[in-house]
Amino acid sequence: MLENLQMDDGSDIIYNNILCGSEAQDLADCVAITAYDTLVLCSLDGAQLYQNKKSDTWLSIWVIHNFSLDSQYQKRHVFPGTIIPGPYKPKIIDSYLYQGLHHLSALQCENNGAGLRMWDAVANAVIQSHILFSLATADMLGLTELDGCIGHHGAHGS
Repeated sequence: MLENLQMDDGSDIIYNNILCGSEAQDLADCVAITAYDTLVLCSLDGAQLYQNKKSDTWLSIWVIHNFSLDSQYQKRHVFPGTIIPGPYKPKIIDSYLYQGLHHLSALQCENNGAGLRMWDAVANAVIQSHILFSLATADMLGLTELDGCIGHHGAHGS
């Protein structure tokens, strides 16, 4: 994306992903993301499994951003994170998300922070890949669980 912007005025570039935005590009420059680094996203959502019942099931997934947009959200690139069964929504969602975030932190500290060692068959070499947490996403109900703010039922935000 950066090469296209430097060679052209950017008028014919299609911005079709959140990672095409200027904030993400500035962060990529600041952190010095390489082609070997892995960007992951965690998404949280609640689902009502039965039509006329009050039962909440909460799900979290992990998505790897390094794939092209046409394959990024296919089943083989989306990993289950948490399944929280109902009948009520969880009171402390952080206790369920802790395990996945702790695992992510352990991968980030791998090899004394130098990155996760992987074999690159194309380059025929061992590479170091930093695992970077790019986004935490949710719908409106899930977002209030992630950030602790008042939800859509709040009369006055504080």
